[in-house]
Amino acid sequence: MKKSFIAFTGIILLMAFSGKQDNSTIFKQLHGLEGTWIMKEKNGPAIGEKWVKVNNDYLQGKGFYIKGADTIITETVELRRTKNEISYTPTVQNQNNRKPVTFTLTTSGSNMFMFENAGHDFPKRIVYQFTSDKTIHAWVDAGKDAPGEKEDFYYEKVK
Repeated sequence: MKKSFIAFTGIILLMAFSGKQDNSTIFKQLHGLEGTWIMKEKNGPAIGEKWVKVNNDYLQGKGFYIKGADTIITETVELRRTKNEISYTPTVQNQNNRKPVTFTLTTSGSNMFMFENAGHDFPKRIVYQFTSDKTIHAWVDAGKDAPGEKEDFYYEKVK
């Protein structure tokens, strides 16, 4: 009985440690966002994101567009890792009364990270996929039940 208890406890500790390691490893991959990313529009302003690594568990982002010589901030984002989850929390200037909305990482793999909030009107999902060290395909959509409602962003790293 004593050996079973020790083995059971060891398995539980191993599972707990493995979960922390995976969460940390996933977030470390998201450090690849650090820098400035731009998507040039053919007939409009360039849009982009700038990410700064504050520490190993926290990135700050800003969404913006460039109109002439002006850079207009459209949103701020907090990307955080806690013991139990990774969250993406944007505050958009002209939406949700400028209140933050949190999306939780639900899927990751193959350089793709999906954050979801099924209770939000739009978007319900925010996705980043690193297509190379210098390019990202990001998109927002209305979830798996409304595949036609999607906005794509193709960013190139400039800094």
